[in-house]
This record gives sequence, structure tokens and C-alpha cells, in this order.
Amino acid sequence: MVTKDWQACPIDMSDLDLSGENLRQHWDELHAGNREAFPEHESLQEAWRCYHLGDFAKAVNIGLEMGGEGTVPAAFAGTIYAQYIEQDEGKKSEIFKAVMDWCEKAIADGHSSANLHYIFAVAMGRYSQFISMIEALAQGFGGRMKEQVDRCIELDDEHAEGHVTLGAWNAELSDKAGAMMAKMLYGATKDGAFENYDRALAIAPDSPVPYIEYAAGLEILFGDAKKDEVIARLEAAMEKPAVDAMQRLDQEKARKHLVTLKA
Repeated sequence: MVTKDWQACPIDMSDLDLSGENLRQHWDELHAGNREAFPEHESLQEAWRCYHLGDFAKAVNIGLEMGGEGTVPAAFAGTIYAQYIEQDEGKKSEIFKAVMDWCEKAIADGHSSANLHYIFAVAMGRYSQFISMIEALAQGFGGRMKEQVDRCIELDDEHAEGHVTLGAWNAELSDKAGAMMAKMLYGATKDGAFENYDRALAIAPDSPVPYIEYAAGLEILFGDAKKDEVIARLEAAMEKPAVDAMQRLDQEKARKHLVTLKA
């Protein structure tokens, strides 16, 4: 992956000091949504440090050089960079595909963790947004994504971001394939979406992410019919502390959307 032309994160992270032991001190708060264990390997610590501070290119480079466990922060960094910072649609798609390849290789090499399977599912979901629904289903992304997020939750049922992703999977398929076909072919339902969004909120009530994703799911399933509830979810997200670059990027995007909804 060539990262030398990646743009810098537009979010000011100068207030977050993760140097030395500060990373460990902030760790539980930074990983409340995905419960990643604090790594003992210094290079792995540095990859995560770079990720949280928004130096996504460096996080990718360190993680891929390490391989194995390093795939996880690399995949997180690549996914978030492509989702929030990269402006070129073709490059976005390429990065999501690359992340999928990294995860697939790591799993084939015998690595398995809740966050490896989680970020693999997220990358598949993001990539699927660049192709038609028919093409995505034909390539098996509906079932493959579910398989990975199920594996994540099997390994850690308290993985809030895994539940958020499973909620989005249920919502997207119910909307795109239709309620009947989604349930018959994949077991995806609207109720499944809400159950998982609610579970995520219960696990990580102080994180803005579950509220933002819940709002997105409501829009997918109901459009303007649930506008007031969408606004309420986004307003709740704005009140939560955004503890790293990813959450600040997510919150800033949600803030702009909230302004549009209220206009």
C-alpha cells in the first residue's frame, strides 16, 4: 500500500498526549467500543498510537511491516482514512479492497481476534457501497460480512462496534433487498438492526459512535419518517466526548449532517 500521498488528518489532535505510558492510561477509554487488549509489543503500541492521533499512513506502515497482530491497527487506519479523509472515489475503493486483502491474508495465516474479524466486516461493508447491490450480493458480500461480524461477536459478545456493524448489516439488507428477501436469504431483519444498535448503546453509552450509527440505521430504514428520532440520536452523539481522531472525524461528519437535517 502506497501511503506517501495520503492527506494529513484535518482534525487537531494536539490536546491528546499518548506519549509513553499515557497510551496505557488512556487505553480503556480509547477502546471502550472494541475492547482491544493493550499490546506489549512496542511497535504495536506505536501503530495504535499513530492511529488514535490520526497519523493513519504511519499506522498502516508500521502495522503492515509487523504483519500478524499489526494487521489490525493497519486495517483500522486504512479503513478510517478511506472513509473520512480520502476524496477520490477510486482511491477509496482501492484502499477498502486492500484492507480486505490484509485481513484475509492474516486470517489465512492463522490469526484471529475479535477486532480482526470486525474490521474485515467493516471494510467489506464500505467497499460494497461502491458497487451495485446486485453485484455486492453476487460476490457474496452479504454472507461474508455476516460471517466475519458473527465471528467477532462470538469472540467478544461485549464488542459494541461489532454490534453496531451487525445492526447496520441488518438495516442495509432489509432496505436494499426488501424485508422478505432479506429475511429469507440472509436472516436480516429490522428487529435485528434495533436489537444490535440497542446492545451497542448499552455496552458503550459514553461513546458517540453507537448513537451516530443508530441514526444512520434509522435513516436507511425509514428515511424522513423518523427524522425527529434521527436528530435526537445525533444530538446525543454530540454530547459525548470524542476521544480520538476516528471519533472526532465521525462526530464532525455527524455534526454537519445534523445541521442539514435541522435546516
